[in-house]
Amino acid sequence: MALGRTFLVFDLDGTIFASTPFYFAILETVFEKNGLELSDAEKSLAAGLSARKFLATRLSADATQDALHYMNVQSQIDLEHIEVFQGLSILLKTLTERGKRLAAWTSRDFGSAMRLLKKNNLDHFFDIVITGDCIENHKPDPHGLHLIANHFNCQASELVMIGDHDVDITAAQSAGAVPIRANWHGFRDGVNCHLGALTIHSVEHLADTLL
Repeated sequence: MALGRTFLVFDLDGTIFASTPFYFAILETVFEKNGLELSDAEKSLAAGLSARKFLATRLSADATQDALHYMNVQSQIDLEHIEVFQGLSILLKTLTERGKRLAAWTSRDFGSAMRLLKKNNLDHFFDIVITGDCIENHKPDPHGLHLIANHFNCQASELVMIGDHDVDITAAQSAGAVPIRANWHGFRDGVNCHLGALTIHSVEHLADTLL
């Protein structure tokens, strides 16, 4: 059943871009440097937490800061190799052609977010891009969604938030927006969102839901 909503907000990493394997590779290096092993269970946990929160329970404060700096540097290198999930480019094009208004909200910094979007010729689909360095209170705080709603001159409850992470779902629920768990990256295969959001396991199903 189609939702029939006009204003759609997309997360980037793990939702539009297949960047999760690159993230796990960076975490594996961080763990190796600190004499730890990144198990499948650790990967599953990392996929549902921010990097800072995940690392803070495993490393000292200094080691966590060093790790976050390394992760930022390496992620800039990885940008050129990250691809769009199959079907997403066509879906974004179709959504805009059908009169949908799109926004992006990501934990990435503005520079890397725009590099990813422009490299893949996706930037023109989005009316507004909110990034981790654009606002003080980021996910799971709903502030970004309120800014997007203000941009669209609508209520936050009129937004649909599509993201693969718990913080996306929590932010949407806090703002009164409709949350959709994007689960086509394969790391939670067949698992529905424990926070109660609608979980969609393929881009094709997302298209049926949004169009």
